[in-house]
Amino acid sequence: MNDTVTTEDVDGKTVSRPVVAFLVPAYKTPLLTSDMLSAALSSGKFKDCAFVLLLDLEDPNLLTYKTIAENVREKGLNCGYFVFDGTPYAGMINRVAPIINADCLCVIDSTHLPMPNGEPGMAEVLRKWLGSSIQIMRVGIFIDEGFYPVVTRKLVDRLGYLFHPICYGRSEAEHWLLRLSSEIGIMDMIPDCKIIESLADGVELAGTSDENDAGWANETLAQILEDETDRLSGYLIR
Repeated sequence: MNDTVTTEDVDGKTVSRPVVAFLVPAYKTPLLTSDMLSAALSSGKFKDCAFVLLLDLEDPNLLTYKTIAENVREKGLNCGYFVFDGTPYAGMINRVAPIINADCLCVIDSTHLPMPNGEPGMAEVLRKWLGSSIQIMRVGIFIDEGFYPVVTRKLVDRLGYLFHPICYGRSEAEHWLLRLSSEIGIMDMIPDCKIIESLADGVELAGTSDENDAGWANETLAQILEDETDRLSGYLIR
């Protein structure tokens, strides 16, 4: 899973397959998105990582996002985008997740960015984490609270989704991934990382859900937890 595989990007250049693709649903937050990508670029810690903006056709800032992606890509950050027409939050993520050529996937937003501590880049940190277990279905967390988990390609393939389709937002989707992976015993900490946060306050980001909707999704998914745990446990390497 950690072997380097080459592919060809849109500019005809040969590049290595990303270790992780950060999926970034964005709506009406071009400045925040630009700041986040600029922070990733200036840190120099995201070689062999990719950023993928998930955009809405109705966003009045659509062309701005495209320009932002093109600018950071010219400066060396692997960044692209997909444009959707009315697709819901989890739907955008789940349509893109199967076709992204990366070892792991991680959904973030425009105000938060996982960042390695010290000198190693994110790819090096994740390669070390991937190599620490024989399991190929895994969920990694950067902080104790579990926000913005990293999910391996094989787990996404066997789940059939990255964020469960009944989830309206990020909170309940992450809750399900963390609860399920904890039950199976495939969740662990990715060491030497933190999550940096924008100082912007009061911004409603894509993937923000109503408390009642999140509660309904959590209660509904709890009813299938045992069955999914049994099904996926059959794939574990003993």
